[in-house]
Amino acid sequence: AAAYHSYYDAERILVDDPAVKTARLALVAATAQVLHNGLTVLGVTAPTRM
Repeated sequence: AAAYHSYYDAERILVDDPAVKTARLALVAATAQVLHNGLTVLGVTAPTRM
């Protein structure tokens, strides 16, 4: 989570270049899925939005 937060602070996700935007959105979605899966394994619930 800390690495994602650092990335999110350092980079704009929604940029003009469609290829870069698509790649960054895919990374965000994959990170969200991994965090969700990890928390589920631990039996922890997380808010859907912060």
